[in-house]
Amino acid sequence: MSRVKRKEDVFYGLFREYGQKLEKVGEVYLRIFKGYPETRAMVSSMKEYENICDDQARRIFMELSSSFITPFDRDDISALTKRLDDIVDYMEAAASRLDLFAIEDMRPEGVQLAEITVTAISQVSKVLDNLSGFKRNNIAMETALAVDVTEDEGDAVYKNALADLFHGDVPTLEIMKWSRVFDRMELALNACEHACDIVQGIIMKNA
Repeated sequence: MSRVKRKEDVFYGLFREYGQKLEKVGEVYLRIFKGYPETRAMVSSMKEYENICDDQARRIFMELSSSFITPFDRDDISALTKRLDDIVDYMEAAASRLDLFAIEDMRPEGVQLAEITVTAISQVSKVLDNLSGFKRNNIAMETALAVDVTEDEGDAVYKNALADLFHGDVPTLEIMKWSRVFDRMELALNACEHACDIVQGIIMKNA
């Protein structure tokens, strides 16, 4: 029994570590958007953090490939890992476009979306931190549900951001640049929600 427990704890520990890494990436992400364009030099560091999270995902997949015993369905472990990886990928993509498109001025909605994403990431990390106890308490489920509300808030900001772009006095080139940045920022938020949707499914199937 203790051997089974230890094997389950490996996965819970790896997901907990992933959440901690996500929070660190989120901090950098927010600093970039809040300080841009002065923080332009920090954009390249997002790729480094993406690589760190990629390594964490590989650790989970390697453990999965060598384990006969898992705490919940193998497909769910794989799907959750992929969605967590998406969060970082889309954040890196959004930040890199600031530099790639030679954007010179930050739009307020960019900061707002980054702030909301950091909130969602903090919630995702809390979900992962409490995943091992989902049969003893409702913290993981309640926090996963809270991410849906956070994503809705971000969706409203995203729609307003696009409305301001297309209905305001904004040069066409700037519209093209920022719409692509905002799209990636929205996808990062969506990935937070999708990760928590998987967790909700895991809890429902194993409760």
